[in-house]
Amino acid sequence: MDDGWQTPAVRDYRVHARNAAAMWEALSKGYGALLVGTEEVRIVAPSPYHALRAIVVDPDTNRRTTIGAILETVMGESRLSRRVVEDASGALDLARHGLEPRLRMTVMGRPSGCFATEWSCGTLPGRSAPSGVDVAVAVNKDVLAIGEQIMMTVFPPPPSDDDLRGRIQPARVLGIEGWRVWIGYRGGVPAGAAYTYHDGSSLGVYQVATLPEHRGHGVARAIMLAILRAYPDDVMTLTATDQGRPLYVELGFEPWSDAVWWRPNHTGDDSGEGLR
Repeated sequence: MDDGWQTPAVRDYRVHARNAAAMWEALSKGYGALLVGTEEVRIVAPSPYHALRAIVVDPDTNRRTTIGAILETVMGESRLSRRVVEDASGALDLARHGLEPRLRMTVMGRPSGCFATEWSCGTLPGRSAPSGVDVAVAVNKDVLAIGEQIMMTVFPPPPSDDDLRGRIQPARVLGIEGWRVWIGYRGGVPAGAAYTYHDGSSLGVYQVATLPEHRGHGVARAIMLAILRAYPDDVMTLTATDQGRPLYVELGFEPWSDAVWWRPNHTGDDSGEGLR
């Protein structure tokens, strides 16, 4: 895919930022808007049910212009209480501009090729798919709703007067090229989920979630192995919590940067907005 952007190195946090920007843009088409679209920052209003977000792709080039666009658009949209700035580099200090850090996670990436870390997908001891756990991709609205509910349970969205079911992962994602929702079943029962987005250059893995009652049984591992098998030749990126990081390291992911999610410090409850 040639969209005019410069291609970053495969171990560069910009790979993740670019994938996230493309993912939110894809979700916004027909339902939201791309407000700012430069090589340094993408500012997207994905839908009425998702936060307005600025995704910083390159914090160094034209930094003053980038910060100006963030302040004008993110801070200027005062009627919207849900506003987020995603900085995968962790390099921007936006505190002086009326924003506060809301969430910090590690950006991790995995080189292309299933043999990149000297193991074939799922063949070495300890890396085989856990028994009793099956993984499927959502192909209809009913299965999509199951995956969405799992992700909303583990990563609850901010309080809303609207019923957000069917709106965080709306039915239209089934038709978005590169978008997949994965569901892990333990003993036939829905136990975990995640979604991925392929931007034509890399695969972003998002919201790997396991329901509390199913944790410790390899559900997240099974989902990740299914994703790795489906995309053996692609660079992959994700953001990891401290709890999830050991699994990703075992699967060949490396830390690339420490990402920060910022929000205006005078807004309401944005819990969960770093992830949606």
